[in-house]
Order: sequence, then structure tokens, then C-alpha cells
Amino acid sequence: MFSFGLLTDIQYADINDKQNYSKTKWRRYRNALVCLQEAVAQWKEAKCSLAFVVQLGDIIDGYNSHLVDVSDNMRNFSKEALDTVLNAFSTLPHGTPVFHNIGNHELYNFSREELSRSVLHPFNSRSSASYLSLHQGHPVISKKETKPFYFSFTPHPKFCFVYLDSYDISILGEDESGHRYKQGIKMIRKYNKNEDLQSPDGLCGLERRFVRFNGAISREQLLWLQSTLEKAEEQGQKVVIFSHVPIYPKTEDDGMTVLWNYEDVLEVLWQFRCVVACFHGHTHEYGYEVDEKGIHHYVFDAVIEAPLDSNAFATLHVKDDSIVIEGFGIVENQVLTFSQ
Repeated sequence: MFSFGLLTDIQYADINDKQNYSKTKWRRYRNALVCLQEAVAQWKEAKCSLAFVVQLGDIIDGYNSHLVDVSDNMRNFSKEALDTVLNAFSTLPHGTPVFHNIGNHELYNFSREELSRSVLHPFNSRSSASYLSLHQGHPVISKKETKPFYFSFTPHPKFCFVYLDSYDISILGEDESGHRYKQGIKMIRKYNKNEDLQSPDGLCGLERRFVRFNGAISREQLLWLQSTLEKAEEQGQKVVIFSHVPIYPKTEDDGMTVLWNYEDVLEVLWQFRCVVACFHGHTHEYGYEVDEKGIHHYVFDAVIEAPLDSNAFATLHVKDDSIVIEGFGIVENQVLTFSQ
């Protein structure tokens, strides 16, 4: 039917490599850009042309926001890093749209208001906006002060693709006087009593997810999701979900990288037979489970932690009864066969 490219957690920064928080893997900040360039080169040479590319979030690393040039205090390393990565994407075949999820690292570098004005928002990018206008993609009308980062489109008459905003409620990138921040701090403080809200110390099991680098989906977005799925089911479409933060806890081991209100999202998804797969990043390593309703939940490996002699990206081939994942580097080939 059609194919698209996918990668996640690039987290580029022009800094030396560092170990991750658990000291189990190296994060190759400069090499992440090389990996992206190699992915784009592969997609350009592929036998089948791509309909679009999915970037599942954390396009640059939060370290960029802390970098300082003592000779130029006006220098904006976050913007420079983002421009560098976007320039690599710009070498895709002309007109190929890239659809970006918002991750925690985008919100370490920019406010939500800044992001809503950037080309990371699909309706601010000429190629993305053009594609969406041709494939039943419409801006979500919201009462909120910034443009929503959730949307849907129809890449094929038989499929509806849904982008969720994992940080619709969050304490990242928000003014502390704002409604989103107040909602977020209330949710996280109910469980996390640490001074450092990045830390899960004292939390057990799935309560470990109540840390600042996760977020939640608002009631407004949940109602929009329900309405979108109702329309897709009425039209006989299969639905694929994309979000930075995973929504099914069994895809990872320690419960720490899951959406704060994942139960609310699953409650909506499980009302419909049309949802076939959910794709995520954030966790940095492969995770896969099929839930009790037959939905495939797949978490992709992070580009930032790909070994120097490898990579971490995929081309997904959408069939009538399955999605074939053609993996590159540490991402392995896999076929997700639909249960419905």
C-alpha cells in the first residue's frame, strides 16, 4: 500500500559522548547526526519511495540548553542544534514531509509556545501542511493558548494515522502560573515527594512513572481521540497511533517511562476494534507487546544510543493485514500482523 520512514530519540548535541543515567550505555551525541544522515541517504536510495517520515520525539538533547559561549552570550545552542538536524532532514526527496512528535527534550530546550511556532508543528512546515491538506489532516481547534500538537491524517483510504501529544499536561516548557503546569504539578506531586522531580526515589512499580520527564494526555485530547476513532471505525479504517511516551506498561521493565495517565488512553483505545498498532520512543530500547485487545505496542531503539558502527531506524511497509518493519542497524526486522 505505502511505506514510511521512522526513527526516534536522535538527541543531537555538539558535545562529547556521555553514559546514560544508569551507566549501562553510551550516548553518542555527535554520532546521532551521522546516523540521521545515513538514514536519510538510505531512504533516498530505497526502491520504494516514502510517503513521509515519522520522527517520534527528542530531536535534540536537553544539554543544548545548558551550553554557553563565553565570547557570545547571545548564542542559542538549542536553535543551532535544531537547525542542524532539520537541515539533515531537508535533504530528503523534495516534498517528503517529516512529522514530528514532541518529546521531553524538545521541552527542555524550548517553551511550548516557541514549539507551536516552529516547523516542528506540522502546520508550520510547507511540505507537512501540504501533505495533510491532501490527506484529510486538519488543525485541531482548541481553547488552549497554543496550537495542539495532536492531529490525524489519512495516508491511505484504509488507514488513519493518529499523533498524540504525550506532554499535553506537563511541567516542562510551561509557565508555572499556567493551567498546564498546575495540572502537571498536581498529578506528579500526588506520588513524587522528592525535591528533584526527575528522580523516582521512594516510588515503586508503576508509580515510578510520576517523574518530570513524562507527561499526560488532557481530557480535551482524550475526547478528540475518541471522536477520531469513532469516525475511523465508521469508515472501516485501521488506526495506527504515534506518541513519544509509551502507553502500555508491559513494553518496558521498570515502569518509569510510561504516560502518567496511560489507563485513560487505553480505556479509549480498547473501545474500538479499528486500532491495530501503537508506536513510541522515549524508553531508548526495543520493547514489544500485544495487549489483550490485540493491539501491537512497539517501542523503537534510540538513535542516540546506537553503537558507533551501527544505527537505529526503520522503514515501515503498510499492508492490508500487517505492518512490516524493515529495520536498520540495531532495529530488527519484524512483522506486525493485525488481529482484526
